[in-house]
Amino acid sequence: MSENAVVPTAGGEEAYTAAASPSPTKPITQPQPPKKEEAKPTDAKTIQAQNMLRAKATVEYIAESNLFTALMSVLTIWALYNSDIKFAATEKDADTAFEVIITIAFFLFILEIFMQCFYKQDYFYLPQWRPLEDEEWYETWYRRTQVGSFYFWLDWIATLSLILEMDWMLGSAKDDINGGGVQTAKAGNATRAGARAGRVVRLVRMVRLVRMVKLYKYASGAVGKDGQVAAEEEEDAPAESRVGAAMSDLTNRRVIVLILLMLIIIPLLTVNDPDVSLAMGVQFVHELGVMYNVDPGNYASGLELAIETVKAELPAIQIIAGGTVYYEDTDRYDYLRSSEMAIYELSDGGYTTRIAYDQKHESVQNALYSIYITSFIIVLLVGGTYFFSSDVNRLVIGPIERLVDLVRKISANPLGVEYKMMGENEGFLEGLETTVLLTTITKIGALMRVGFGEAGASVIAKNLAESSGGRLNLMGAGTMIRSIFGFCDVRQFTDTTECLQEEVMLFVNRIAHILHSIVVQCSGSANKNIGDAFLLTWKLDDKLNAHQVSALADQALLAFCKSLIELTRYQEFICNFSVAATARLYKRFPEYAVRIGSGLHVGWAIEGAIGSHRKIDASYLSPHVNNTEYLESSTKAYGVPLLLSEPFYDLLSPTAAKYCRQVDRIRRSEYEEPMGLFAYDSDIYIDWNDNTRPTRTRPKTNMKNRLLDAARKEKKGSNASEHSAAAHAAAQEHIPTGNHVPHHAVRKGSKDNHHKMSVSAPRGGRRGSAMILPTAFVAAPVVESKGEDEEDEDEDIEMRKQRAREAPTLVVAKYTQDVWTKDEDIVELRHRVNDSFRALWENGIKAYIQGDWKKANDVFQETLRLSKNKDGPSKFLLEVINEHGGTAPQQWPGYRADY
Repeated sequence: MSENAVVPTAGGEEAYTAAASPSPTKPITQPQPPKKEEAKPTDAKTIQAQNMLRAKATVEYIAESNLFTALMSVLTIWALYNSDIKFAATEKDADTAFEVIITIAFFLFILEIFMQCFYKQDYFYLPQWRPLEDEEWYETWYRRTQVGSFYFWLDWIATLSLILEMDWMLGSAKDDINGGGVQTAKAGNATRAGARAGRVVRLVRMVRLVRMVKLYKYASGAVGKDGQVAAEEEEDAPAESRVGAAMSDLTNRRVIVLILLMLIIIPLLTVNDPDVSLAMGVQFVHELGVMYNVDPGNYASGLELAIETVKAELPAIQIIAGGTVYYEDTDRYDYLRSSEMAIYELSDGGYTTRIAYDQKHESVQNALYSIYITSFIIVLLVGGTYFFSSDVNRLVIGPIERLVDLVRKISANPLGVEYKMMGENEGFLEGLETTVLLTTITKIGALMRVGFGEAGASVIAKNLAESSGGRLNLMGAGTMIRSIFGFCDVRQFTDTTECLQEEVMLFVNRIAHILHSIVVQCSGSANKNIGDAFLLTWKLDDKLNAHQVSALADQALLAFCKSLIELTRYQEFICNFSVAATARLYKRFPEYAVRIGSGLHVGWAIEGAIGSHRKIDASYLSPHVNNTEYLESSTKAYGVPLLLSEPFYDLLSPTAAKYCRQVDRIRRSEYEEPMGLFAYDSDIYIDWNDNTRPTRTRPKTNMKNRLLDAARKEKKGSNASEHSAAAHAAAQEHIPTGNHVPHHAVRKGSKDNHHKMSVSAPRGGRRGSAMILPTAFVAAPVVESKGEDEEDEDEDIEMRKQRAREAPTLVVAKYTQDVWTKDEDIVELRHRVNDSFRALWENGIKAYIQGDWKKANDVFQETLRLSKNKDGPSKFLLEVINEHGGTAPQQWPGYRADY
C-alpha cells in the first residue's frame, strides 16, 4: 500500500490524502471534553443574514422535494390537457370541478414562482441602473432591460395562460375567447366573421401550449437528479461541466422559442378554407325574412321553406326571425356549453335574424385534435432538444467533460489513473481538436507518472490542485514517510558503456524493463534511475498491521531474488546489440554476463521535490537511503549478490527469514547504532535456460562451440554461406555474429587467479566499478557437442532467437509464504546452502560477535571447505580474523567500526 492513498469522501468523490509522519506508537484516542457553545452573534445584520439563509434553505428544501415536484408535475400535465379533456369527455355539469382544479393549479404555480424568486439564484434579478465604466449608452439601456431570467418570463406566460380557462376571471369575455358568443356582421361580411373567429380560437389554444415549458423543466430536473445519482454510482462517469450546463441550457432555450414561435406564427400565416354553410344559412333565412316582412303574402311560403331547409341541412337548434321563434330545441340548447354552440345574428333595416347551431361534434373533434397536437409537441420538444444537443454533447461537451474529469483524477492521484485513449463512442473522433487534446493530456500524464514516480505523486497533485495563476509551487516542505528501500547496481557498467557506446541505453532500459516489471508486481515502485543503479521503494503506510508489513518486506526480498533469476534467463534479450557493439563487448569480456548487486534497508525518509523551477527530481532524502547504497556496494566485498540490513531482516516473516544468514555486524558511524548484515544465499551462475540438467548449472560448452552451432544452423537459410563464413571467422576471435548472444561457459575457480579482497567493505560504494565478484574464473576447454538431438536443438535455438527479439512479459504470482518452499526457481537459487550449513554458520557468527574468534575461525574454515572455496562471507570474515592475528581486539564491542 502506498503512502498516499485515494479515499472516498462524503460526497462520493475521491480525494488525495497524504499519510501523517510515521510514529513509533499509535496515538491513543482520549475522550474529548464537551465543546463550548460558540458565542451567538449579537450584530443585528448578522442575525438577519443567518435567518435569511435558513429561510432560503427551508424554501429550497420544500420546492425541490420529490413530493412538491411530483405535485407540480401532475398539475402541469393537467393544465396542458384540462380544457381538451373537459370538452372531449365531459358535459356542462362537470365544468365547476374543472374550474376549481385549474384555479388551485394557477395559484400554486404563482406560489412556485415566488418561491423560486426567493431562493434560486439567477432566476429573478434586477439590473444595476448606474452606467458601468466604459459602457456605451445603448449597452446601458440594453442591460437595464434584462430583468429576470428566460425561465422566469416563460413561467409567468405559462401561468397567466391559465386565466383563459377560468370563467370567473374572464366574465363576459369568456365566450369570445373560447369560441362561443354571438357573431354579428352585415350580411356581406358574415363569412369573414366566421373565419376570423376560428383563427382566434386556434391562437388561444396555441398560447396554452406554453405550459409545456414547465413540464419540460420538471422533467429536466428529474433527469438531472437521476443523472447525478447515476454518476455517483458509476465510478467512471464524468460530472457535468459548467460549459456543458450552459450549452445545454442555451440549446433548450432556442428549441423552446423556435417551437413556440412555429406554433403561434404558422397558423396565422396559413390560408384556411372555412366552412361558410352556417353563415350562408343565416343569410338565406334573413333575406327571405326581410322580403316576408315587406310582402307577407307572397313570401310566407318562401320563409317557411328556408327555415325547413336550414333545419334539415344544418344542425340548427334555435331559429328566430323578426322576433318570432320559428324553431327551438330547448333541451339541447340548455344542455350545450356556450362554446359548443355557434350563434349567428344578422340585422338589416330593423329586421333581425338569429340562428343557433349545435357544434358539440366539432368541439369534441377539436378537443381530440388538440390532445394529439399537444402530445406531439411534447415529443417534439423533448426530441428536438435531444437531437439538437446530442451532436454537440457527443463531439464537444462530452469530450470536454471527460478531459476535465481526467485532469481532476490526475490531480487527485497521478499514479492511480489509467491513461488510455477513448474511442468514437466517447466522442473522440480522429482528427478532432478534442482528440488531439486527449492524446496530449494522456501522453503528458503518462510521462509524469513514469518521470516522477511514486515520490512525485504528491508533488503533481499539490501543484495541479493548489497552484494558481499558472505558476508552479515547488519550494514547499517535504513529507516524512517510512519505507523499505532497495538499491541495485549493474556490475562492470563503466567498461560496458565504453564498449556499447550509444547502445548502452538499450542495455540499461532492458535491465530496467525486467527489474521494474518484477518490483511493481511485488507491490513496490521504481523511484530513481542513475544509469547503472536503481532505487526502488516499498512504502509502509501507518495503517498497515504487522502481518501486512511483514508480507511487504517478503515481497521486497522476493523481487530481488526473482530479478537475479530473470536477468540471467533473459541474457539474450538484454545483450542483443549490433555486431560492432557485441564484438567490442565480448572482446573485452569474453565471458560477459549481466550481474547486479543489491541492498535492502528500511527507515524514514523525506519525500519531495528537489531542485528549482528549471529542473526538479522527486526523490527521498535520508541517511537510510545512503545505508541502502552502502549495502549494495558491500556485496562486492562479501561476495554475495544481495545484502540485507538488520532492521529489514526483522520485518521478514519467519518463513523468509529462515533462508537468510547473518554475515557481519557493523557500525557505520558513532552516531548510529550497530546493525547486523544478512545475506540471502544465491547462486548467480545457474543457467536458467538449460532444462536438461538436474541442477541446471551452466553448460560445459564455451563460446566457440556455441558460435559454431549457431553458424551451422544458419546454413539452412538463404544466405547460409555468408553466415557460415562470418561465424567461422568470428569463432576464431571469440566474438558472436549478428545479434545472437551465446550462453557462456562455467568459469572454474582457482586459488592462483582469484582477486585479492579488501578486508573492509567499500565506504563510498561508487557505482560503475569494473570490479568482478571475489572469485575469478577461466574458460573451460573447447568441447564439441556429441549425440544431441537435432529437433531439440532446433527448438532451443529458435526459442533463444525469439527471446532475444522480443521484450519479455514477466508475471509474478500473488504473494504467499509458500513461495519460499514451493517455487522451484527460488528453491534452486539457494541450492548451495542447506539447513546444516546454516546451522554451522550460525555457531560461527555467534562466536565471531562474542569475540571467540578462534572458534569462529574454525567454523568459517569448515564452511569454506564445504562450499568448495566459494563462500564469500567465509572468505571475508577469515581475512578480518587473520588481519587481527586470529584473536579479537581488546574490548571487542561485538561489531566492526566501518567509518
